[in-house]
Amino acid sequence: MGRLKKRADNRYTVTRTIEGKRYYFYGRTQAEARAKADAAGDRAKAGSPVRDATRTLSDWLAEWIETNLALSDRAESTKTMHAGYCRTWIIPTIGSVPLSLLSVNDINRLQLRMVAEGKAEATRRNCYTTLRKALDDAVTNGLLAANPTHRVRQPGVTRNEARFLEPREVTALLAATTSHRYSNVIRFILGTGLRRGEALALRWSDVDFENAQAKLRGSLTRRNGELVVSGVKTKASRRTIALSPSMVDLLKSQRAAQASERLHAGPRWGAHDFVFATTQGHPVDPQNILRTVRVAAKAAGLTAVTVHSLRHTYATAALLNGVALKVVSSNLGHASIQITADTYGHVTDDAARDAAAKVAKALGL
Repeated sequence: MGRLKKRADNRYTVTRTIEGKRYYFYGRTQAEARAKADAAGDRAKAGSPVRDATRTLSDWLAEWIETNLALSDRAESTKTMHAGYCRTWIIPTIGSVPLSLLSVNDINRLQLRMVAEGKAEATRRNCYTTLRKALDDAVTNGLLAANPTHRVRQPGVTRNEARFLEPREVTALLAATTSHRYSNVIRFILGTGLRRGEALALRWSDVDFENAQAKLRGSLTRRNGELVVSGVKTKASRRTIALSPSMVDLLKSQRAAQASERLHAGPRWGAHDFVFATTQGHPVDPQNILRTVRVAAKAAGLTAVTVHSLRHTYATAALLNGVALKVVSSNLGHASIQITADTYGHVTDDAARDAAAKVAKALGL
């Protein structure tokens, strides 16, 4: 129960020893003081800290960036993104609040500031996710009993239907890329649905011609001015994809062309083993692929076409031609099938209607 004492200011104090340490709980009434002491005891029994830490949120985030975040298996680009949200938004807005006093209103205040400054839904959601992950780790580290972000509704994001190319548009785009060095990269992304960085990180040692498949181990990105292969976005992104006969032929053609360039470059050739490389064997800047798509799209008279449109085109064609949603999701490297369903909802609806008609016909209904 603990020892109850009335103070000179007419408040009450309950003194209780919890896990070998003495704590004092104050209240305007005896019931309030005892309730606080009981709550602390319940927290200790549940394995939570008796009291939340009084250190500021900014102090914890600085440590979190250097420890939990740095040691996580997230991609380097994701770690950089989370650290950026901490330094740009969270710390300047609510960083001075002690962890023990962090409330739902503080989290709402952060979101309201971002709204006031015109930040997009996706940006606000990413910032919320950063704070949620940091505070989850604070709970794990015994600094908080509960994460207040879980009492705040996650900011919604309006999903726009993915832009994909019709068959005639694909034909026009590919015709416009024939004179470009990286036309094979464009074709490969269209034929596999890979992300740009994944295609550019592919090495010959990852390609299995005999079994017509390729292993994806990383993504090529530019970080601190240098091109590096970082870890894949998620565990689902680390995958093996099947290669169609046309993609196998494309890679064989690419290998033959590269062998000629390697012979011409001689000792200047960079021994990186990249499937798609510069004329001297070095990694290809992802921006060059973006420029190739933009130039080719303009020449073909197409609008709103990006490198990601190629990935969407692959997924759309697969779904409309009866490939199971789970298979498409796996090929794309999505973290969950729900992401695929959300992104290609309009396509799966069409595929479902087509499937229903086929079943009815097969059953003679």
